[in-house]
Amino acid sequence: MPFLFVDYDQGAGGERFCAGLGESSECEKLIFKKYENGRTKVHDVFAQEFLKETPNPVFKKSHPGLHTIVPTHRHTDLARSMLEDVQSIRIQLPQDPELYKQLIEQRIKKVLLTREPSPEYFFGMVKSLSETNQDFVKKVKYNMLTVELMLLSQNIDPTPDAVEQYINQVRTTRYVESDQLYDLIIPYEHLVYEPDQVRKALYDKFEITVVGDWLSSYA
Repeated sequence: MPFLFVDYDQGAGGERFCAGLGESSECEKLIFKKYENGRTKVHDVFAQEFLKETPNPVFKKSHPGLHTIVPTHRHTDLARSMLEDVQSIRIQLPQDPELYKQLIEQRIKKVLLTREPSPEYFFGMVKSLSETNQDFVKKVKYNMLTVELMLLSQNIDPTPDAVEQYINQVRTTRYVESDQLYDLIIPYEHLVYEPDQVRKALYDKFEITVVGDWLSSYA
């Protein structure tokens, strides 16, 4: 079966979506864990390599009889160029202003202003950031927030003022929707307000039957 890439931006609940999709009998089950801050982290076949800014995955084959789910941040076209058989889902940025604001606040609350939930993810992030700047690693402390690590990797001292400036920039930047090629585009509004539309679209396009009620309380 093809790989099934789920392409989304931070704050859109993409790993939660992947975890729920992995419960379907037509999909290869994903190992995942939910953390106290509301974040879900999945362990996919590429060990989250396609969530990095510059993926460098080891070649894998998909499951012969099930959809192999892979989360990604706008690397679907890259995946198609590297792998034999790729299908894709895009969780579209909200067009509704309030939902867009909600997504950005989730990105800030659950990602930027939190610490990585385990040593594995912490050192994985440091390793990923060090691929473009190794010098900052000697300044890293284990209790640092994600935003502080990101600032350090850009050679910016992560002072409270610098953190506030970065967060304000995230709040005021209007992110443009991805223009890559996708097999199914799911409006974020449907995830929040019309989950039955999402269930139908997943079955009509991939013959995947959603199980459980994880789509019923997405916001």
